[in-house]
Amino acid sequence: MGPRYDFGRKPMNDLRKLFEIDAASVAVEGEGEPQARKLVRERVFEQVRNAIVEGRIAPGTRLTERELCEAFGISRTVVREIVRRLEAEKLADVIAHRGLTVATLSRKRVEEIYEIRTELEAIAVRSFLKVATDEDIEVAREYGEKLLDAGQRGDKVGMAEIMSSFLRFMAETGDNRIAGEILEQLRTRINMLRVLAMAEPGQLETGMEGVRAIIAGIVARDLEASENATRVYVRRSGEAVLRHMDREG
Repeated sequence: MGPRYDFGRKPMNDLRKLFEIDAASVAVEGEGEPQARKLVRERVFEQVRNAIVEGRIAPGTRLTERELCEAFGISRTVVREIVRRLEAEKLADVIAHRGLTVATLSRKRVEEIYEIRTELEAIAVRSFLKVATDEDIEVAREYGEKLLDAGQRGDKVGMAEIMSSFLRFMAETGDNRIAGEILEQLRTRINMLRVLAMAEPGQLETGMEGVRAIIAGIVARDLEASENATRVYVRRSGEAVLRHMDREG
């Protein structure tokens, strides 16, 4: 197995301090209605997932039940459910003698993800354009505006999430269920890498240029231009991540 790299910031051991602001937006779990308890679980999971995707909790950081319980004022039962979901989304692994830790990605795994992602996103664009109505094209254009708006605000996580939704929309419109399912399975890991790529100097602007090229091709209904722009967009993102890994490795 190749070397593993730490993405993002250095680990912060005190999760209570890390989630000091986030926890304020999460109601403390009580004996309320099941729907209210479910809402708390969803909010806590989103806070933890977002912290991992944004790099606020670095790969390799150990997550303990006690720290998560104390950080959010929730029960161990709720924490265990959150842990299962983190494992299911490949955001955390159980490692012998360490317990639950934030997942790390080797260079080889990153290269694999980008190779697969390139093909899947190109397929999504191609299948979409083959059947897209004028209304579908307008929705795609609106997605482009949202992406550029998020980019101009410097909202890297927002841009990653919007791109995921855009790809899901294109895959569903193009009736390419398998491509959509695989992209969804990889979504969180892809978003982690998207955010990391955009943290590289100049990559946010490069990504926005890529979005403009993709949307221009779609609006023109130019299948070849759209697919090529998609491949270039993904390739440049991958190159940015690998530059980071080489520098940190």
